[in-house]
Amino acid sequence: MTLTLRQEDLVKRVKAANPHTVMVLVSSFPYTINWSQRNVPAIVQMAHASQDEGWALSRVLFGDYNPGGHTIVTWPASIDQLPPMMDYDIRHGRTYMYFRGKPLYPFGFGLSYTRFRFSHLRTDRPALPRDGQVDVSIDVTNSGKRAGDAVPEIYVRHLDSHVARPALQLVGFSRIHLAPGETRTVHIPVQASTLAYWDEAKKALVVEPEHIEIVAGSSSADLPLAQKLPVS
Repeated sequence: MTLTLRQEDLVKRVKAANPHTVMVLVSSFPYTINWSQRNVPAIVQMAHASQDEGWALSRVLFGDYNPGGHTIVTWPASIDQLPPMMDYDIRHGRTYMYFRGKPLYPFGFGLSYTRFRFSHLRTDRPALPRDGQVDVSIDVTNSGKRAGDAVPEIYVRHLDSHVARPALQLVGFSRIHLAPGETRTVHIPVQASTLAYWDEAKKALVVEPEHIEIVAGSSSADLPLAQKLPVS
């Protein structure tokens, strides 16, 4: 969706009157707010929160609550980045798994009043059994001056699959509260069953022997940690 000309003009007028403007976007789906992203110093996106909406928003704006939410869809920079509306094949460019181009906000993106650092990705076994799971651990550090919630996200890339697979696949995440300077190890189980695909010939879900790359970070576009692992 895009803002109407009147809506965008209102944002521009308020920003011109007060450069310290915070834009609040109440929506249940993405908007291509490119001008606002380039020019407005702060943007808060929230869903419809019923009668408690104003109270919740005021706590965020005045710093009484440190937000920790992350986007649950990919926000395109333009509707031209998406396939035709009646094309229901997500492989043609829909969702973070197949999106083409640079989005306005990637899947899993979120900001906070503090900063987090991710390090030391490791697994509890050298291979992922096709009928089992592997425990993925990463160290998360609050490197800022405010307590806040970090959301480490674990994705998988298929390196040598025999069928076409997504460029990226979310397989796990967690949300933890950290005090300033605190470091905590987060354990996220990855089930082999989440890697299955539908085999039309066998009429069944199949987990194939392959090599995968486990990557971790704060969003689908910020994944500094990686480790390759066989599925056997």
